Amino acid sequence: MTEDNGIPEEDLNNEDFQFVLGQLLAAYRPILKQELDRAEDPKMLTAELAENPPSCEDELKLAERLFDDFSSEKVTLRLLSATALEQLGPVEQWRWCIAHLRCCLIFGWLVRRAPTFRAAVRYLWYYWLCVRRVHGIAPDDRPLTADEREDFNVLVRGLADVYKPFLEGQRQSTEASADVAAAVIEGEIDCREGIAEANAIFNRFLTVDRAPALFGKQVFEEHQQAPHFWFCRCWCLCAIKFGWCLAGAKSILDVVRCLIAYLRCIRDCFQPLVCGLQTPEGCVEEDVIQTPALTLFRGVEITGSASGAFCSHYTLEWREAGTVPWRSDGVRYSGNPEPAQGQCGVVNGVLGYLTTYPLVPAGPVEIRLCVHSSQPGTSPSCCTLSFELQRNLVWIRGIEGIEADEPPGILDSTAQLVDSAGVVRSFGASLRVMGSAAIGGCEDKALKRYTLSFHPGFVTDPLLPGFVQFWQVDYINGFQTAYGQTHPINEQALTNRWRRQRICLPPPVGCFTIGNYLQAVRWNTLAAQSFRVEPIDPPTAPNPPIWTSTPVPTPNCRSGRHTLRLTVEDIGGGLKHDLQQVWIDNKDIHGKITQIAGVPPCAIVELSKFAAPGADCAVAWPAQLSGIAFDELIEEGNTAQPSDNFGGYTVSIKKDGGSYFPVPIPGPGVAPWGPPFVGTSRVGDPGTRCPNAVPAGPPPGPEVVGTLATLDMRRLDAVCNPAEPGLTLKRGECCGFVVALSVWDTSICPGLSGGRHEAHDQFPFYICNNLPPVDIT
Repeated sequence: MTEDNGIPEEDLNNEDFQFVLGQLLAAYRPILKQELDRAEDPKMLTAELAENPPSCEDELKLAERLFDDFSSEKVTLRLLSATALEQLGPVEQWRWCIAHLRCCLIFGWLVRRAPTFRAAVRYLWYYWLCVRRVHGIAPDDRPLTADEREDFNVLVRGLADVYKPFLEGQRQSTEASADVAAAVIEGEIDCREGIAEANAIFNRFLTVDRAPALFGKQVFEEHQQAPHFWFCRCWCLCAIKFGWCLAGAKSILDVVRCLIAYLRCIRDCFQPLVCGLQTPEGCVEEDVIQTPALTLFRGVEITGSASGAFCSHYTLEWREAGTVPWRSDGVRYSGNPEPAQGQCGVVNGVLGYLTTYPLVPAGPVEIRLCVHSSQPGTSPSCCTLSFELQRNLVWIRGIEGIEADEPPGILDSTAQLVDSAGVVRSFGASLRVMGSAAIGGCEDKALKRYTLSFHPGFVTDPLLPGFVQFWQVDYINGFQTAYGQTHPINEQALTNRWRRQRICLPPPVGCFTIGNYLQAVRWNTLAAQSFRVEPIDPPTAPNPPIWTSTPVPTPNCRSGRHTLRLTVEDIGGGLKHDLQQVWIDNKDIHGKITQIAGVPPCAIVELSKFAAPGADCAVAWPAQLSGIAFDELIEEGNTAQPSDNFGGYTVSIKKDGGSYFPVPIPGPGVAPWGPPFVGTSRVGDPGTRCPNAVPAGPPPGPEVVGTLATLDMRRLDAVCNPAEPGLTLKRGECCGFVVALSVWDTSICPGLSGGRHEAHDQFPFYICNNLPPVDIT
């Protein structure tokens, strides 16, 4: 007869089990008696409470009282069958493991009783010291070395990594209280809820990659080649779970149940190598995966089992179905840091991941799992599984060559579009949206259409109401579908239109259509555009459909934060989305020259009014150039980049019929009047703002004029400036001049002149060099 606990009844009644059970109950008996005595004498109990406040040391001493005798060699050996003892070999070779098991038992007990994660880390410290004392390397009477500190940090980070999913699940349960209540009412939750998840914490924590941090690198290297080392790891996991179980026991019957589970766990450590693959199976879409090491990639998850007696590790490989050889590139294993191979003990769990893009072609793929033994001469146990990979390359990479910041990368919906210097950029006017809309591989999963939409503000939920479609590409006829299969949109412009591809041959053949192709165009963020889908056969086809793009909505002058959404639909109705946050800037930029040293436009200026006394060429002849160089903020009140994306302004001057000469800013400068030639701060205020700004700013005041630059009028006199004859006037000569202003921001606007928002102004005036002639021969 077999009980529900999976242990034959005759085994529960045999001499060894009864002996071990007796030793466990003997360990409990004095503790229970002490508690009973306390209950019989309230005065003694209250006095003890006053004298002995609770401490971590009391918890540790209680655990040691419980497990010191139970973890003796005599008791430990009785847990193993004769066959198991034979496999392990002489106890002298693995006696250290028995002492190590005591540390594992105590750690499991303490961590169950820890009220917080911080307290659990304190008990992890005890465990770490305990293991190192077994091997004589505990830092009890000396400061920790740098390597020892890092070893303990590795373990704490590992414990945090495996605790996070457990705690996150608890948090989600608290937020879904109505669902939890319903599950309790329906009998779907009982008092043992979560035990399996808690057990999994230990499996994910004590991985092979963390073993050096636990044992110390030298001890680990000494032991890792021995077969019993890997068995001891399995046994330790059983001991931790046993200690954890005992700490939650509510009765002596629960204590016995914990012991039975412990015995079953130890027996599982001796089972033959187990190799089993569960997923991926059937048609599997590659998806965005984030490993415990926080690596983001496109791939598929691999689940199954890899365990068994003396299992040292497992490996995963892949290949296109029917090809050779097997490949391991692109395989990732779970862990942080990410291990180079799989850790044994996975049962119906995650074995690893396969990075499918760009390594694995869409279509049939095979996965192979091989479970390796630490015993010399034992062949690995291997198994395979086949599936069909559905390509799922759906993302917006960027706009006009500006891509999502890396990290976090294009797969993160909060990544900003930055240039090579890491500066977040804004965009305006007509734009090409770049990315990928490539799917396919499984039957009935070919591309049907893709669309682009926008949502005001930065959002991260693609299903949030409020998205407005502004672009659509349908794969309607056979030509278009064939083109999509042979020319998938991968790292290309998503803003496309269908064009008819024709060929013309000499008579009598003439011209005919050979297919469709996609032509990249730009999305106009300021005005709607209409596009006609060109027919395949104009003489017989009905009027081709027309579709119209949608500009950015009018609030805030079609500017501000927006989230773009790419949606790809397959012929079976499946939808995939990707989001990209972007700053749109369509606000006006202002550039205006109002006067030069009080001289109105088109006036006649006498150079003598600016000259220094005696027309001294050794000092500047300043003339203030006044005006406005201004760019509105994308968001009123937000002066951070890219809301404040003012680029700069330049001032230049030319003589009628000549070339422009740059004016130093702020000037007046000295000969030969070199840089800087770019003003980087706003000048003045136009007295106007976007009329529907969001958020609304304060009402604009009157127009304010500032100093753009100070022009040195010596540059216009041939006597003072012989180096620039194309700009100067001889004494007694008159000519027309023009001062030009250019103002710009840093928004990327490829549809505009210069590829950015620019404002230009000119100030014409007439100058006569009425200074006395000078003999310069």
